[in-house]
Amino acid sequence: MGLPALGLTLPQFNERPGPALEAGRDAWALGFGGVFVFDHLWPLGQPERPALEGWTLLAALAAQVGRRPGGFRVGTLVTRAGVRNPGLVARMAATVGQVAGGSPIIGVGRGDAANRDENLAFGLPFGDPAERTAALEATVAALRGPSAGPPRSTGAPLQGSPNSSGPEVWVGGTGPGALALAGRLGDAWNGWGRTPEELAAGLAEARRAAEAAGRDPATVAGTWGGQMLVAPHGREAEARLAAWAGDRPPAEVARVLAGDPGAVLARLRALADAGASWCVLAAVGGPGAEARALLAEAAGLPRRTGNS
Repeated sequence: MGLPALGLTLPQFNERPGPALEAGRDAWALGFGGVFVFDHLWPLGQPERPALEGWTLLAALAAQVGRRPGGFRVGTLVTRAGVRNPGLVARMAATVGQVAGGSPIIGVGRGDAANRDENLAFGLPFGDPAERTAALEATVAALRGPSAGPPRSTGAPLQGSPNSSGPEVWVGGTGPGALALAGRLGDAWNGWGRTPEELAAGLAEARRAAEAAGRDPATVAGTWGGQMLVAPHGREAEARLAAWAGDRPPAEVARVLAGDPGAVLARLRALADAGASWCVLAAVGGPGAEARALLAEAAGLPRRTGNS
């Protein structure tokens, strides 16, 4: 199988939006499928470091690149349920779609224990797992409701005005509740950092839930997100990965797609074989501009030019 659609997360851990906006423009020009923001208020475990607020940045990206030619998408991976009222999230998604001129991709997750401190520091609630699961379901349901626009199916063409289609909804998470919710209400399930085998198993479970809910299982797509470290040569990638690893958990380091461009593309193809229609990559361990350029060239992405 060929490559999935390739998206990028943006450098949000910054005091100023310039680098993230520049990365968005660069991703469009290099031929990537889209760019995504995340919903952290600081880097996990590092409250002293800055972070750009995700939805505000998403609106700026929608205005900057959303209406450019080439089918470029903007979205969240993920927005955290419970941080905002579900109905508000739906209206935010609808507004981003209107600005972008097309349906945004809204990945939604429930968060985990690592998010507790940042929520509380900003005066935000942090419920127990059952409460966060309920918030996730309510948010996905709101994104399927009239406040966000009419529901759609993954891969369906957009028709008419920017308002004529609601957001494409990806449900993130690896637990049975997230997989069941993706099957019942989502356009896609997103497996962050999953191996091809884990992705295939999770997608199969989500599709079984879709069938049990009376949906066509084939309408539920698989998507993948994770960290990537690409360097011109394999040995350089190994050295960069070792330097980046530091005191990070070995399990996190082991799931980074690392290597020269050919090695990274081989792993992306394996994920596509396992059912990933999109792979959204977070560059680590080196210059983001270099990683984008290396991957785009190796993948043969069609460059874009012009602004309208």
